[in-house]
Amino acid sequence: TGGGAAHIWEETNVENTWESAVVEDDEGRIVQKGNRDSLTALLRQRRRRLEQNDFALRNKRLRRDMIRYLYVVIDGSRWMREKDPVVPPGTRLEATVELLREFCQAYYDENPLSHLGFILVRNGEAEILSKLSSSSKPQKLALNSISPLIATERGSGGEFSLQNGLEVAGRSLGHQPRHGSREIVVVTAALSTCDPGYVLTETLPRLEQARIRVSAFALSAELHVCRKITQETSGSMGVCLDKAHFREWLMNQTVPPPTNHPNTDEGVVTCEMVPMGFPSRNVAPLPSLVHATREKTIMARTAYSCPQCQAKNAELPTDCAVCGLKLVLSPHLARSFHHLFPVPQFAEVVVQGNNNGTSLTSSSRAAPASSGGFTSGAPTADNVVITNELLINSRQDDTCCFACARPLLSKNSGTGTSEWLRFACPECENVFCFDCDAFLHESLHNCPGCLGI
Repeated sequence: TGGGAAHIWEETNVENTWESAVVEDDEGRIVQKGNRDSLTALLRQRRRRLEQNDFALRNKRLRRDMIRYLYVVIDGSRWMREKDPVVPPGTRLEATVELLREFCQAYYDENPLSHLGFILVRNGEAEILSKLSSSSKPQKLALNSISPLIATERGSGGEFSLQNGLEVAGRSLGHQPRHGSREIVVVTAALSTCDPGYVLTETLPRLEQARIRVSAFALSAELHVCRKITQETSGSMGVCLDKAHFREWLMNQTVPPPTNHPNTDEGVVTCEMVPMGFPSRNVAPLPSLVHATREKTIMARTAYSCPQCQAKNAELPTDCAVCGLKLVLSPHLARSFHHLFPVPQFAEVVVQGNNNGTSLTSSSRAAPASSGGFTSGAPTADNVVITNELLINSRQDDTCCFACARPLLSKNSGTGTSEWLRFACPECENVFCFDCDAFLHESLHNCPGCLGI
């Protein structure tokens, strides 16, 4: 052949992707080659994604419904019983149930006054696994019953029916009070829907009339009908990239969405007064009948007496089984109000240096102290010193996180430089690391520097 290349790929010097896709890092772990030196970029990308999903991080005035009524529609068809390498291990349904357990706990932690229920769709039919309840116990039992239910079923699960799932959830949500938000979350892997009617002309108008918000998450590919319904009802649509993305999308649904409708026909936003009662806890020497639900009573010694009708209820928060008064405690209200007064978004402050001790100029607003046992100037990998002195604020030392006192250091093995990715509170100007920034905004909902002022 005259020394020429026999194939086209020999002329372009293309490397095998299976040889260059993964590399070994400094600690001996196998990681993706493109992600070895892009940790900072991934953290910034996650912050931008959270800012887009949560309007409160953009410092906008929002009106949220503190009481939510949410149904999760789970696809139990043949599409969910296939194994998917994107959401390992096991089948898609097993991975979905596993993540929904985490979602259930996080939902009640973030929304103690809200209600949650589950609906399973299989063989073209929808059935309610658990009714709307403010307790997590029936929801966890419903999720645990899915696997035995599927194991004893004959057949492969059949087709998925989006219309039947929305109709069953919509009929139940239509009877809920209008002062709360009505929401449906659909988790499906089906590539088609087998419906008895036309969902866009029959079901969608009823959902809009009842002010029900629909969100959907596709484990395989996006369905146009799901996208259309979510857009018309001001919901969100997601397509699974990996298991971490699936978990993150579900956790985003625990935050109450902004209210997208006024309470009056004139377009004036008003507030409705919701009567609530603070019950007293009573412990009897002998067990007595206590209302677990409206239909069920149990024998227990500990009960919560309704201040309006004196009926005994088993747990809180709940609606009184006799008079229907919402029974709560003060911590439940406090945990619900942090969505109305979120922690302001922290401003990113970046300091870069190299490993030979030469430091670059810091862009932080908090100036490091020149005495008191702390290092001065921008930090490097060699001059970060941790002492046992009490850190009052970041003006004394901005080389450590104000919350956990960890050095703000992130090495880049590819370029030989070190980057300090840190975030400053706009109110108290204290500096925090990325982990503490996520913990303060997603779990604690308070800034320790602002609380100490």
